[in-house]
Amino acid sequence: MTTRKLKNGVMGFLVAASAVLLIAVLAIIVWHIFISGVKYLNWDFFTKTPTPMGESGGGVFNSIVGTFLITLVAAAIGTPFGMFAGIYVSEHRGRRFADIVRLCADALQGVPSIVIGIFGYTFLVVHFRSYSALSASVALAFMFVPTTTRVTEEVLNLVPSGLKEAAYALGARRSSVVWNVSIKTAAAGITSGLLTSMARIAGETAPLLFTAFGSRYVEWNMLRPMSALPLQIFVNASSPYPALQQQAWSAAFVLVLLILLLQYGAKHLIARVLRVKA
Repeated sequence: MTTRKLKNGVMGFLVAASAVLLIAVLAIIVWHIFISGVKYLNWDFFTKTPTPMGESGGGVFNSIVGTFLITLVAAAIGTPFGMFAGIYVSEHRGRRFADIVRLCADALQGVPSIVIGIFGYTFLVVHFRSYSALSASVALAFMFVPTTTRVTEEVLNLVPSGLKEAAYALGARRSSVVWNVSIKTAAAGITSGLLTSMARIAGETAPLLFTAFGSRYVEWNMLRPMSALPLQIFVNASSPYPALQQQAWSAAFVLVLLILLLQYGAKHLIARVLRVKA
């Protein structure tokens, strides 16, 4: 009994220590970015475009616009493919092709972002002979799809089988059961997964380097080069000018804040729906 209690105590300590270490690392990173970036935030930072290289002032309004446009278009492209693939895998569990789809989703999820960027450059930028925000969105969609597929599958698997069996007993078609029972029941979880996937691709830099290229101006045309916060952070942080390096910290703080808001929104959405259902 003493040995069992000792082992239990040691494992409990290791688990608690790991959790504290994880929280501490995240807190240190967020705090350092906050301290380094928040003091340089001002109205011009959010409303103006970057100044010429070497000059002080300016902002990242063009990058903020680009981040939202590229991320939203990537989500719009990837959501149907990810959701339909997740629905197929969930509804055809045990079938060989469904297992292949799941394996491909897991493999694509593990592909480094720089490889996705090279793929986007080779098959989109080179083919159309132009850098563009649309190429960046398509490249990011390849990172968006596998996460959405796996999340959709896992959430749909949590739908009680009794609900679907009752619908089948009433004579409902399979498509009606999937749409009116499975998807509507798991809507909160699927939405949370979509927000989590958006948070992931919003902070990617490598695909943007090979596809979006960047621009100093506010660009709304998805067929032209466009800046984004991760790309602007990379450019400013690599600059030898202190003013641009300071803006890189401020842009990093804004990007981290955006990602945390998306993550919090996903968790809050699920918690609120669960409270309503309870």
